[in-house]
Amino acid sequence: MLVVRGFSSQSYADVVRDRVTQGPREAVLVVVGDFDCSGEDIERGWVARTGCWSRTGRVLPTYHQAAVLRGEPERPGSFHRARARGIAER
Repeated sequence: MLVVRGFSSQSYADVVRDRVTQGPREAVLVVVGDFDCSGEDIERGWVARTGCWSRTGRVLPTYHQAAVLRGEPERPGSFHRARARGIAER
């Protein structure tokens, strides 16, 4: 199990890839995130930069869950991040 927070350097992604590919077990990447728009890009980045996962998955709250739990699903200012508009349009 590996826990990271957000984006990581390529050198760290290389270490993760090397360790994962040396193991005897199936490599499964599970991203646990919040309703922040950068989470989708973090997952994409890990998959693209490591290329060692048999399968991937995400555990995220739904829009409704986020709205109920936090009142407002989007943190102030997060829509202004560089990746936010493209993700919102999808």
